[in-house]
Amino acid sequence: MNKEPLISVVVPVYNVEKYLSQCIESIICQTYNKLEIILVDDGSTDCSGKICDYYALNDSRIKVFHKKNGGLSDARNYGIAISRGELITFIDSDDVISSIFVKYLFELLENSNADIAICPYQKFSEKEIIFPDSIYSPQPYILYTPEEALVEMLYQGCVHTGAHCKLYKKSLFDNISYPIGLYYEDLGTTYKLFLKSKMIVSSLKKLYGYRIRNESIIRQPFTPKMLSCIYISKQIYNDISKNCSNLTIAVASRAFSVNRMVYMKIPFHKKKIRKQVYNEMKKYRKTVLFDSRARKCERVVAFFSYFGPFFLSCVFKIYVTLAMYFKERI
Repeated sequence: MNKEPLISVVVPVYNVEKYLSQCIESIICQTYNKLEIILVDDGSTDCSGKICDYYALNDSRIKVFHKKNGGLSDARNYGIAISRGELITFIDSDDVISSIFVKYLFELLENSNADIAICPYQKFSEKEIIFPDSIYSPQPYILYTPEEALVEMLYQGCVHTGAHCKLYKKSLFDNISYPIGLYYEDLGTTYKLFLKSKMIVSSLKKLYGYRIRNESIIRQPFTPKMLSCIYISKQIYNDISKNCSNLTIAVASRAFSVNRMVYMKIPFHKKKIRKQVYNEMKKYRKTVLFDSRARKCERVVAFFSYFGPFFLSCVFKIYVTLAMYFKERI
């Protein structure tokens, strides 16, 4: 790798005019200067495209591409295809990064000879303005083999599935792309990049600010598109079981979890859809129930699932009602 290679920063943009300037400002003030900043306007109907153009006029490193709306995966794939950097990172357009985000992760890659560098993220609300850790100080890091990183990801530990918070060698994306038209596209892609890597390094510094919005997918009510959880869970289970048979128990936990998250959102009256997702959960529940490493909440749900889909839906409904009640009381 070159001493200071070109690094591509890909930012998919769609209707985020309230937050976009803060995101772009956090990128252009990076202490690592050799950047190619790719803003992919994915058919925004607000002023997001104009904001992108404004910043491009004032910073030669910024390239703006306006395209027809195709979704987050399509925008990321577009950015990957046109990027020229040896390394690549993805920033969500409503998030912010520390001024040392790129430099810190780049040096982690260099020092560890890894293919992917990861950092934790700091959550913040819509109304907050946060500034992730920008103090450059050496910190301990964790070096993972691909299988070790997968275990952490599958059990939802220190390694998360998101495309953000990571710096990749771009060559990893040869023949790998984000699935278009599906939810949980990160889950369906990150494991492939891990399997293709030699080593993964993880920092302990929170260099990425992750904005929690009411419009985010995880907080949205159920839509039929969320049934892509079935396809994605089958894909990761089959692929990882085939390539790393010793991770079959771990991947069952993640496959169960993604279906459980969608099941909780399905309206009570949609019995056929609930049954469909419930049947997917059944495939993994025994493994999860007796897996001491699985999250407690998943093991509890696996236990209650044996009483049938109606009973499980009642449990979830009571849980959501109580959670909302106590949240309001607080």
